[in-house]
Amino acid sequence: MIAWSKGIFYGWWIVVISFVVNALTTGVYWLGFSVLFLPISRDLGVSRAAASLPFTLRGVVGAFQSPLVGLLVDRIGPARVLFFGALAGGLGFLLLSRAEAYLVFMAVFLAVLSPGMMSFDAPTTAATGRWFARKRGLAMAVSYMGFAFGGSALTPLLAFGVDRFGWRNATLISAIGIWAVALPLATRLYRSPESRGLLPDGVSEAVEEGPAGSRPPAPGAQQDFGLRDAMSTPAYWMLCLSCGLRAMVFMAMSLHLVAIMAWKGLDETTAGLLIGSFAFVWLAATPVMGWAGDRWSKTRVAATPAFLGTVAMVLLLLLDGVEAWQMALVLGLWATNEGSWPLNFAILADRFGVRHYGALRGGMLMVVNLMSFGAPFYSGWIFDRTGSYQWVVLPAAVLLGVAALLNWSIPEARRAVSGPVDTTRAGP
Repeated sequence: MIAWSKGIFYGWWIVVISFVVNALTTGVYWLGFSVLFLPISRDLGVSRAAASLPFTLRGVVGAFQSPLVGLLVDRIGPARVLFFGALAGGLGFLLLSRAEAYLVFMAVFLAVLSPGMMSFDAPTTAATGRWFARKRGLAMAVSYMGFAFGGSALTPLLAFGVDRFGWRNATLISAIGIWAVALPLATRLYRSPESRGLLPDGVSEAVEEGPAGSRPPAPGAQQDFGLRDAMSTPAYWMLCLSCGLRAMVFMAMSLHLVAIMAWKGLDETTAGLLIGSFAFVWLAATPVMGWAGDRWSKTRVAATPAFLGTVAMVLLLLLDGVEAWQMALVLGLWATNEGSWPLNFAILADRFGVRHYGALRGGMLMVVNLMSFGAPFYSGWIFDRTGSYQWVVLPAAVLLGVAALLNWSIPEARRAVSGPVDTTRAGP
């Protein structure tokens, strides 16, 4: 018999912390710079191509930073990584608010701001994965709802601040907000339930004496892969490639999404409102994906919205002179795919364990960043050459279809052994 701890399991506070930190990351950084992009380019007197260059190079920085951050999460714990990341991120926004020259902007963005802000989600994801086992899919989904919430709530606030106070004061306020919110929360992002005398999911140490004498094994509990072991398995590479293909589509289309809708005949104001609806569907789809993944095969649940994304891209190609409701349908189908990201990170923990989760996720994100960093430039280059986004949307449909097939087919992870093989399987 398993006794459950009284009161609220602290793992759910880990989820709350992760939700808030993720919302902050997207609201002021990932989607926030879509609001800051034009004011900064005008103020610094540079072309859009020059203003875009730091955002392209950011992907290269992320590719090499991700494995290092993952290793640090495993070695020194998620709390310290998040704390120092928040210090750097806030300092980056502070320095950016005082940047008067383009080269200074580049240096601050690439050397201080981006390394700090891109260190936020690795510790929160690792902590969430360690605090939960059977409810890992739901816990990660709720945590990742913060990304969509930040885009739908905090980014409009940032836009209001830019309009009312100017982009420099808005970035200064962002710096203060990051320090005021993320630094205190980092001190409560405990490494694992075991470090607090607890067990994953809130299971108590107290169990009835019996032949088993222990709790049932949790998904991924019977095998903890190191990064090198994981990289020797087809399962790891199939998961990395599936996520990389999804990221290529998102990076190729998100920066140009208003332009794509204008290409299809919508005005820019309507397009901006529809991006908000995209974030809301993303927000709603995320917990549904987590709930479903805890009840059925995570790999196949995660594959389904990628198939829906393929349908969305095909519809976008076929429709000509679209109306708002048609574009809302397209964006809604695609948004379900973005809601499946936490489920893929839960698959990583289920298949390979959580002891080296930071390094495993860091290696995966390195692949994802290397695959996707050039996608925004490709979209702009295609439109400049052809006056159309057809050769952006068509490859996107194919890439999402391939990602879905990879997700659907991910096998169990099996470590090569020289002795007798343990045939006991960890749950999916």
